[in-house]
Amino acid sequence: MRSRKAIVVGFVLFLIYTIFWFWFFETPQTKNIKSNIKQQVYSAFSGKDTAALNTPTYRPLPQAYEIPIDSRRQSFNLSCEFAGASGIIYHFTNNQDFSPASEEEAEKKLIDKAWISRNPNVGIRMGLENITDLDTLYKNLNEWFGGSDYYGIHAPPFIDLFAKYKLTAKPIYINDSSQNENSTISSIKKAIANNHLVMAWIKIGYTKSVDDYLSYGAIRIIRGEHTIIINGYDQNGVIVMDPGTGLKRNIEYRSLIDASSFFPMPFLEVYKNVDNEVSFDNLTIGFDTMTGIDRSIPKIYVENGAGNTGVANQMRDILKDFGYSVIGTGNADNFNYQDITIKTKKGFSDFLYILKRDIKIASFAVASASADLATDDTKDIVVIVGK
Repeated sequence: MRSRKAIVVGFVLFLIYTIFWFWFFETPQTKNIKSNIKQQVYSAFSGKDTAALNTPTYRPLPQAYEIPIDSRRQSFNLSCEFAGASGIIYHFTNNQDFSPASEEEAEKKLIDKAWISRNPNVGIRMGLENITDLDTLYKNLNEWFGGSDYYGIHAPPFIDLFAKYKLTAKPIYINDSSQNENSTISSIKKAIANNHLVMAWIKIGYTKSVDDYLSYGAIRIIRGEHTIIINGYDQNGVIVMDPGTGLKRNIEYRSLIDASSFFPMPFLEVYKNVDNEVSFDNLTIGFDTMTGIDRSIPKIYVENGAGNTGVANQMRDILKDFGYSVIGTGNADNFNYQDITIKTKKGFSDFLYILKRDIKIASFAVASASADLATDDTKDIVVIVGK
């Protein structure tokens, strides 16, 4: 049973969201990966027609369409993203761990799998302190909505998170021109008409965005960040389920675009993974537009931990093709390593997120990743190639 204080706080949060929705809701590029990396990735499909895997099903769009989904309300003041993701996972998988009746445990299950980072494009941005335990994280998730330090998480990490539950998440972007904005709405409609759900990031309120300057560059923080699920549309706008209130609402198309345009990746189209589908739409080299991380910053050293001739050089070339700065290769302390081991300095821990993803794209498995290199080490990251 929740305490009386918790009930009062929850009621106040409900009122805040309702007021924001009705009164303060604002209405005012990626690069292609180098061909040799693509060849590495395509080879993993053993001759499958990857183009066919990524071909969507098109049909004339109905004037209106709605996907029935269960309403749910977030368990923490700042857990709207995880409540939305829980609802999507439950809709497609019927996994009872994510049912509305188990909302708090469902959110915790996903929160436990997420990174914690000052960069919300990488993990949960949740306070200035270095969080080392989940109890502190859960406590911070009940801070007030709309801040910049106690904040939340953006779309990119959910691409990997949904994949753990055999769901595909593909970004839908907003471009500058009105023609492309209409194309964005069309993409959302097509997704819904194909019985795909759309997770959307919106800005609520009139507070200004701020930049946080991390060791590798500036990250934009959108104060008033909130997440909803788009599950339908009609001639006037989209139909959404809002985890902030636990209610379903309608948003006009123009208002949706205005509220989502602050985010570099505002929408994720989510659906069941078919035949191990993999999308290459977001592969980048050098500066990663999804996370705001410049791959060229850390000094990487590659070690042979397998004893097989040339494996360190092969990984060196792959990392260079992604845009990483590789300063050398050598042998590891032994030749009994399995798969890939990554070690970074603590100040470069955010690079673990993107480096693990890139290595997986290149068809290698990461056995372990840690931020335990000494701060005075001449290398920022060490990648050990095992058997």
